[in-house]
Amino acid sequence: MVQAKKLSLRQLFLFMIQAQIGVGVLSLPFKLAESARGGEGITVLATGVITQTVIFIFWTLLKKFPGLNLFQICLRLCGPFIGNLAIACYIGYFTLLGANVMLSAVGILQRWMMEATPRWVLLLLFAIATLYLAKEKLTVLARFFTLSSMLFIPLFIFVSYGLTQPHPEYMFPLFEAGIWNILKATKDTTISMYGFEIILIIFPLIDASDKKKLFVVSMSNLFVTLFYTMVVVTCLMVFNPSQLRVIPEPVIYLVKSLNFYVVDRADVLFLPIWSITIVCSIASYTYAASVGLTQLFKQQDHRLFTPYVKIVMYIIALIPVTPIAIRLLDMIAEYAAYLFIGMIPLALMIGSLFVRRKEGGTA
Repeated sequence: MVQAKKLSLRQLFLFMIQAQIGVGVLSLPFKLAESARGGEGITVLATGVITQTVIFIFWTLLKKFPGLNLFQICLRLCGPFIGNLAIACYIGYFTLLGANVMLSAVGILQRWMMEATPRWVLLLLFAIATLYLAKEKLTVLARFFTLSSMLFIPLFIFVSYGLTQPHPEYMFPLFEAGIWNILKATKDTTISMYGFEIILIIFPLIDASDKKKLFVVSMSNLFVTLFYTMVVVTCLMVFNPSQLRVIPEPVIYLVKSLNFYVVDRADVLFLPIWSITIVCSIASYTYAASVGLTQLFKQQDHRLFTPYVKIVMYIIALIPVTPIAIRLLDMIAEYAAYLFIGMIPLALMIGSLFVRRKEGGTA
């Protein structure tokens, strides 16, 4: 795929942040309340370390093949048949993950703001917004992501305002669950930090050296890790442990309970701002799947395939209608991520070690 312009390091930093922060941040304190019990902040920091390790694996693989993205590397290392099969599976993975994020976001909006709005209408609005973005060039996406990054300021203010009346004693004892359970809880946190795998697709389209790319992506991961830690610790100091175990989205509940005097329900402002971040996350997955289709069908313009990706994503998000079905889709996306983020890139990296010379963009 031909791109006239490449991303700057500043755009890369903000792009990765927008792609990584998603639905999970709202429910993360609830998910960790039972398993980590006081050590939630330590769990998030440990997850950041795990994510950084995976990013380093990505970087080791990508720098071995300058000018190539994940799809092209699959073809180079695995051959036409297995390589195209891997590309098709990654296209399905990105589509599935985008649909899961879209469905989760709509579920939250229906519970807190739009109870009477049909689910298909909200899904359609997300589909239209993300289609409009994902069909553009990567530089256009990066500009929108950069502009929308300004919305992190009010998000940070809303959440940190909860620290005006903190109860630090709610956090102790830190190791009540035991260090093993605290570390084991990183499984729940890792799900909430997906999105960094988009670097596998956009790495060749960044105007910088490999070392600078690694540094910037690492800094974006550090930012997301610290932001998640701040959110979790804030909720820990506002709600006692028994309360956290019964509030599915404690971040929204926290914002709703705040008294800004001028605004009666701050969550009505918080959720639309948060929705812009979700649009960015879904758009990045849609873009990645579309790029995969250009490689699979040997085309140049990903815009030819973006509508089809969006239609499939919309249909997948419409299928689950019961809580059990929604949970099943969430579990499928979770286990698929272990395969496509962890196992396959690691296998490709190990395979690349047997390539004697440094591969270029052409054979």
